[in-house]
Amino acid sequence: MKKTLIITLTLIFALSLTLSAAAEEITVWGWGVYPDTLEVLADRYEEDHPDATINVELIGWGDMVPRLQAAMSAGTGGPDLATVNLGTHIASFAELGGLTDLSEYVDPISDQFTAAAYAGSRYKDTTYGIPADIGPYTMFYRADIFKEAGVDPESIKTWDDYIEAGKKIEAETGSKMLPWPTTHYELGNWNFEPALRAAGGNFFDKQGNPIVDKLSINYKVIEVMQEITDSGIGLEAIPWSTPWNAAIQNGEVATILAGGWFIGNITEIAPETSGKWRVMQAPNFTSKAAGSMGGTAMVVPSNSENVELAVNFAKYVLASKEGTEFLFQDAGVMPAYRPIFESEAFNKEIEFFGGQKVWQKLAEISEKELATWNATPYSTQAFGAEGAPVNLQLTRILTDRVDLDKGLEEAQKAIEDFME
Repeated sequence: MKKTLIITLTLIFALSLTLSAAAEEITVWGWGVYPDTLEVLADRYEEDHPDATINVELIGWGDMVPRLQAAMSAGTGGPDLATVNLGTHIASFAELGGLTDLSEYVDPISDQFTAAAYAGSRYKDTTYGIPADIGPYTMFYRADIFKEAGVDPESIKTWDDYIEAGKKIEAETGSKMLPWPTTHYELGNWNFEPALRAAGGNFFDKQGNPIVDKLSINYKVIEVMQEITDSGIGLEAIPWSTPWNAAIQNGEVATILAGGWFIGNITEIAPETSGKWRVMQAPNFTSKAAGSMGGTAMVVPSNSENVELAVNFAKYVLASKEGTEFLFQDAGVMPAYRPIFESEAFNKEIEFFGGQKVWQKLAEISEKELATWNATPYSTQAFGAEGAPVNLQLTRILTDRVDLDKGLEEAQKAIEDFME
């Protein structure tokens, strides 16, 4: 009897160790520059937490959403922690019931993240993501081209300023002001949406109803886009294409309007232009507000069996001085974690940008980002993909001279139809 009891207790103890080990192991899915950085941070975390095992897997940006959807549908096979876009991805997965409510972990420290990033991590008053990196809408500009044209970049505050500067730069140097793919849906993603967000516009209201043709500011932003198109200061080049890269490399364009995350891209696209670029806030109707272009968060799928470890690791990476400082320096992304803005590393002069304190400038812009954008599960279908109603009508308005009122009314109706 005693021997049987000992064997039984031994088996129970062994089983408990097995369950404990399983409970202290998580899988993290990251994309782009994140996996390499996350692997280093995972090693550091494991050193301080010997019982934890962090497995990092690289998932392509285009594969993340379908693979997460498949895992959520199957109820198995997914990660414990994943990188997704702020706003639309979080809204879509939360609506499916595929994400863990992280309110108790994130809400108490919400003031440590930029307002726009925190807002983008929430859906229907519930927090589902831990903000990671952000994309304050930024004007990357060639200081040498501006100087040659006799244009003071600091004089550019509004869209009118920007257009007039573009005309002068082209007249004096031959360079276009910016890439402007009027016939491609990326014009909506790269230029219309972030400009609209900066102006306080929206495609949906807080209840998720489409309001494309209901807000006067939506019309006003498109009128600016029409002025840019008519002025001829734009270069027909699609983002990430060979002509687009070449334009950045050889000075065919004087500015790039992009999210702050583009710092990591421009240094790879055009290393030979080191020292010539600077950054400043993108133009808007008022310099008191800024827009957002992209940004990510880390989420915990609802079928994760180790939420605590997933959250603790995510907070180490995204909400601690050690983790976040390494993240932005190694991956070259703009963090959403505000305390890092005061760090010594964040205030370094960057050689590629002529010694400008680029990260500090992005921090200034990020504090102006409006937190009023309403993301829904229908956002991508409405304006974030090829053939989406808003982007389709935008092209028709700018290139085919379709009446603005008619174009937005048709976009509104198309969205209402697929939402029924």
